[in-house]
Amino acid sequence: MEERHSTIRVDSTADDPPLHPRPSPPNYNPVFWPRPFPSRKGSIQDRSSTASIESETYVIQIPKEQIFSVPPPENAIIAERYRNPETTKSPRRKRLLCAIITFVVFVAMIGLTIGALHVVFNPEVPSFSIVNVHLINNPHSSHHKKNTHIGYEISLSAKNKNARMQNSYGNGHTTLLFKGHKIGTGKFPEFGQDADSSKKIQLSLTSSNGALPHDIEESIGDEKGKRHVTLSLKMNFPLKMKLWSKVIDVVCNFKVGSLGSAGKNNVLSQHCQTNIH
Repeated sequence: MEERHSTIRVDSTADDPPLHPRPSPPNYNPVFWPRPFPSRKGSIQDRSSTASIESETYVIQIPKEQIFSVPPPENAIIAERYRNPETTKSPRRKRLLCAIITFVVFVAMIGLTIGALHVVFNPEVPSFSIVNVHLINNPHSSHHKKNTHIGYEISLSAKNKNARMQNSYGNGHTTLLFKGHKIGTGKFPEFGQDADSSKKIQLSLTSSNGALPHDIEESIGDEKGKRHVTLSLKMNFPLKMKLWSKVIDVVCNFKVGSLGSAGKNNVLSQHCQTNIH
């Protein structure tokens, strides 16, 4: 089988740098032979013999496989571009990713700020419940003192619903009513309360001047708890928290077994509502 060769013509002049041929295969010996330039005009023939010897043409036979074994540098650049096409788009993707992350962080900060403001400026108001109602200086009792007003002792339970805020209650007023008729008045005590806690407080009310309603008189005289009466307790007091102070109105409508019974927990039903002013 014949070995295919390619012929390359190279012109060598005195001004050109020397040629460095590529390495040949181990079993190949290239053949070089000089070929003189064709005759030129008379001006060229007058040159020196040294210049005519240096200006020669060489025919080099190189295997075709050796010529195409190493691709030109521009081919490598093109191949690199096709191999990594995303490198040209990476700056845009990075900028888009940074913008998305910045937007998410900004939204999260706004959400946390709104949540903190909601907790600080919109805290939950305390809730109240009546535990017991006890009559003091019962006129139907043997221990009744003459010319002494009837008194009412009401036990309350106050609950602070805020998990991280303390409550500070100021002095206020309390009123006990029966069907809109005032039957007792007193003061709301001053005290503090820890966050997320319950506390029992005691209210002392004194009966108003004048005769009591007939139903109240019968309930006071009943020691067996059969004369049920429905009463209303109104409380008004200032409440202080971290950043604000409000006036609180509490209205509790409740039913007791009887005012004359000496037993505890005589409250049969109740409903308390708290309003802020």
